[in-house]
Amino acid sequence: MKQIWLFIVSNIYRSIVKIISLLTGRGAGKFATILPKGQRYLVKNYCGLYNFYVDTTYPIEASIWLGGVYDIVTTNFLHKVIRPGDVFLDVGANCGALTLVAASVISDGKIYAFEPGVTIRSRLQANIDVNPQLKDCIEVVPLGLGLTKSQLFYHEDENYRGNGSLHISYGVPVEIISLDEWVLQENISRIDVIKIDVEGMEYDVLLGGKATLEKFRPLIYFETLELFYSDKQHKIRDIYEFLANFEYKIVRPTSPHLEVSFASPYPANSVAVPASKLERLKIKSASFNDNLKTHG
Repeated sequence: MKQIWLFIVSNIYRSIVKIISLLTGRGAGKFATILPKGQRYLVKNYCGLYNFYVDTTYPIEASIWLGGVYDIVTTNFLHKVIRPGDVFLDVGANCGALTLVAASVISDGKIYAFEPGVTIRSRLQANIDVNPQLKDCIEVVPLGLGLTKSQLFYHEDENYRGNGSLHISYGVPVEIISLDEWVLQENISRIDVIKIDVEGMEYDVLLGGKATLEKFRPLIYFETLELFYSDKQHKIRDIYEFLANFEYKIVRPTSPHLEVSFASPYPANSVAVPASKLERLKIKSASFNDNLKTHG
């Protein structure tokens, strides 16, 4: 009886959240933490195409069940910039919420989903396996990306289950490789778009991929939440300056994709776009060097 009552209450709550999301244009993330934990569902037609397993213990999955989408801004951005036939790297793929968004538009392209966390990677793999049509499109990479080949320790955030970060001395041991080393090892011949969400290790991922950035000039979507940089030697500005030196333009992920100041406050996510991919955002190439002129 308790489970039936919980199911009824949760579905009423879900209906209310969907109405609020529809009226406000915002995702259900803020409502997900209120939902009782441990409920399991199969969401059908995720991205209009796929099945998606949900356990409400995990906020990302709970938000998908409540609102039908994990992150509206990121989802809309990926829909806009990914093209059929692209090669997309999802660095910090988690349960596959955005991996499947990319798959819905990439068609005959290829997705490499990097996820070092063992438990959450099993949820990612399950969401691929339940959609047989994705078998050849998505390859799960059980590695973390960083400065160089090494071993670190993965620790899950107890307050936000499913999210984790890498540490030097505590957690579950995981293997790390640099992006450049992985590209050579796998003989990758093309990379078009990269999404990086690694809880403050974005700079390490990029530093380990210098040759890759120079060779393939991918468009990069990366998290820039300041709370992850309070204990880091480098800051978000360092990332911006690093990318600007590679002649990337740093812009916001929402239209009209205004240029981001190198001084805080920063958006939750930033976009680094090379001249060769400005047309994907419909940005005029004449303003391409504004970053270097303004912030150099």
